[in-house]
Amino acid sequence: MKDYQRAFINFLIETGALRFGEFTLKSGRTSPHFFNSAQFNSGSSLATLAGFYAQHLIASLGRDCRTVFGPAYKGIPLAVATAIHLAEHHHYPIGYTFNRKEAKAHGDGGIMVGQPLQEGLPLVIVEDVITAGTTLKEIVPLLRDQYRVDIRGVIISLDRCEKGGDSGCSARTEAERELNITVLPLVTIHDVIEHIESAPELQSLRTHIPAIREYLKTYGA
Repeated sequence: MKDYQRAFINFLIETGALRFGEFTLKSGRTSPHFFNSAQFNSGSSLATLAGFYAQHLIASLGRDCRTVFGPAYKGIPLAVATAIHLAEHHHYPIGYTFNRKEAKAHGDGGIMVGQPLQEGLPLVIVEDVITAGTTLKEIVPLLRDQYRVDIRGVIISLDRCEKGGDSGCSARTEAERELNITVLPLVTIHDVIEHIESAPELQSLRTHIPAIREYLKTYGA
């Protein structure tokens, strides 16, 4: 892991976005860890989160992307904040674009807002997590078929590395195969385990590691 990824794990824990204990997931599974992006609900936390996304974007994709795309609704503030951070802190002028849930019939009209999309435009999609991949299954075909853009990758916060559907693959892998995209998680749950085990300041959380490992034996992809 890079230093910014270790700092990102600390940030997730400090904000309460990543918690440990016993949680019932939407899938019905009882998980020893839980990720909740709703904790990034202040200007300060969003700015910090965007900083990590910006670092990961450059580290993973370089500086070739021309716009950051945020799927409605959670992706919208993240795309805008990441574009601002890239411009202000990395001297990387880049646009932002997001979609409306319903096309606008008046004013500027259409379904897209922000930098106009055109054929061949290299872009990166930013999302919080991939659970069932529903959002990506809607937005990726739209971007490719209607706007013919070049999707360089999808950045997410955390990959839980769990089995998705019947394939036995993770939701991340299923999305990559079905949509022919590259998903770039800032960190995986395995990175989280590694960091907790090595960081002295997180020693109190090490009691949760056996439960996470046991959970992954059953549900890990």
